[in-house]
Amino acid sequence: MAEVSNAQIIAIPDDVCRRAGLAATWIGQNKIGVHAYKHINAHSKDVPSSLAPCEVKVHCLRQEVILFEPALRKLVNESNGVFLAIQKIKNSTEDLRPELLKYSKHYRSILRACVENLQDVVEKSTPDKKPTFENYLTIFYNVECVWHLTEILYVNVVPGDVILPQLLEWVRFHFPSRELMASKILAKKSLAADLDNVQYWEAAIGCALHGKLDTVRSLLAMHSKADNPAFGTAENAIRTMPVYNVYGGYSVNEFNMRWKHWQFDLSSQIESKTFSTDRNLELLMRLIVGEELVLWEFSKYTEAWYELLAARLFYSAPCSKQPELARHANHIAEKWRAGRYLDHVILALMESDLHQVIKEIQHMSDNGWFAAHLINLLYNCGRLDIIDKHQINVTSQLHESLILDYASTLMGHHSLWQCGASYFEHCPAQGLTRLQALLESIPLGSEARVNKIIEIARQKHMTNVVTSVSKIQGMKCIRQGRLGNALAWALKAQDGAFATFIADQFLKNYAKHGELECQDLLENLGSCMLISDRLTFLGLYRKYCEFHQTYGLGEFKDAAALLVSLLVSNLTPKYFWSILLTDAIPLLEAEDAVLSSKDTFELLQTVEEHGNDPKFQDKIDLFRLAAARNLARALNIEGCLGDH
Repeated sequence: MAEVSNAQIIAIPDDVCRRAGLAATWIGQNKIGVHAYKHINAHSKDVPSSLAPCEVKVHCLRQEVILFEPALRKLVNESNGVFLAIQKIKNSTEDLRPELLKYSKHYRSILRACVENLQDVVEKSTPDKKPTFENYLTIFYNVECVWHLTEILYVNVVPGDVILPQLLEWVRFHFPSRELMASKILAKKSLAADLDNVQYWEAAIGCALHGKLDTVRSLLAMHSKADNPAFGTAENAIRTMPVYNVYGGYSVNEFNMRWKHWQFDLSSQIESKTFSTDRNLELLMRLIVGEELVLWEFSKYTEAWYELLAARLFYSAPCSKQPELARHANHIAEKWRAGRYLDHVILALMESDLHQVIKEIQHMSDNGWFAAHLINLLYNCGRLDIIDKHQINVTSQLHESLILDYASTLMGHHSLWQCGASYFEHCPAQGLTRLQALLESIPLGSEARVNKIIEIARQKHMTNVVTSVSKIQGMKCIRQGRLGNALAWALKAQDGAFATFIADQFLKNYAKHGELECQDLLENLGSCMLISDRLTFLGLYRKYCEFHQTYGLGEFKDAAALLVSLLVSNLTPKYFWSILLTDAIPLLEAEDAVLSSKDTFELLQTVEEHGNDPKFQDKIDLFRLAAARNLARALNIEGCLGDH
């Protein structure tokens, strides 16, 4: 949440709201519905409202989510892949640092591609949209800058913990303008540079501040006074300057001895006025020997205080380790009067104050992408250790909270919700509970989306979600008259009561119109029919169809056997008994006895139990008469057969 000082005031253009007051309700994950509301309690007078009649409106407010911008969609999707890859390796017993460094660089390459894409968008955007995209560009440039430094300080820890080489690399990467200027000058390949060439010295000093000594030597060789002994001595001093390399074969103590000896020699040359023939050259050598006054004089050639910090360490304390970085950083930042937002984040990183870093990056207006992914990386590196004001370790809770916030934001988008859903299972305390609540609140929309919701819910064993979503779809299909589709959704829900309700709709439709829909579906229900007695009967409807076919072919004995099996199944719904009993009358009246005495007794018992249907009352006497005749014939035939 943003601080109150940064809160934005939004005017609601509604006279009813102004007169009555306001109330707000959450709508989904990222939207608030604001409407007129007049507070009434038990002590309020029961009088007609002074506002009626009026037109009441609901005003929907939504936080701007820059991640929903199409230009940032690739960032969201690709970073999701890296996040999931990290979760797969985190339980490995091997040293994860090399793998996590690889994934950190992958994140940075995604960010760099995002920044480049935004640069293209800014160039092509209309004047009204340009400031918005420029703001996005600034946000993600800052994100990439902070991520790079975090990687250096906390992920890619080199042997000996000497921080300078990587810090210089970071400064050079993010402030390349002086080196590009030097490249243009060197590309001319002529001795055109002279004392009046301000750009020449700006490039040389800028490269010196970044520790690009080879470039500085090449520029000195191009100067119009390059043949002067002062320039030759300067070039030699720069060439012989010891530069620390962790793999250089020297211990820190040995390197310090060599470096201090070199520094003493150069200081002696400066004091003896060796470089006094050229003021810029002398100032350059005073910078290289580590004079702080000259360092600050050259601050005009820098864009940020951390450029000066890198130069100070390079020329004054080249073997500084990370614990010493905070002291040097505070000194430079305080003197520079650093006050930008990015300055605070970088200073907190150099002070190893990760609690402050997290607080700062949550205000970066990137909707939680940065905080969730960076903190997850640090958590898996084992470099996250956050203690609250009560001295309680809250690292795991903070880590999970940031991921939940980011994932919940994505769940509010019509297509990124699937990406967001993949984060929840990596939040052991609250993840699946939050996911279940959010899945149930997603607008269902197309059938393809509904199937994806159900698939995710099944993977996470959320049967309640599967059932509720399927029932919603099934009811929608019923309202549209698509009973076959409704039945399919009921089967997905594995909801016996709902399947019974739909089966009843099929049978009632048959009872009314004499036709049964979707016979192919019903004839292929298989084991699915077992979830409901009514559905089982509906599945047995193929026997009823077969009964009619057999009867139509004149095979009355077989038809009678099929009908009796349906009547004795005890699965027939109440409103369908009258149809089956009516179908039995022609069989009872057949010329030849096709129903045995046992079958006839079964029919008589059935009519006693289920013959009270009003639709059957005009046929019940006819049924009893036909049954009595058939019973007499059947007993006579069976008696004769018994005599033989």
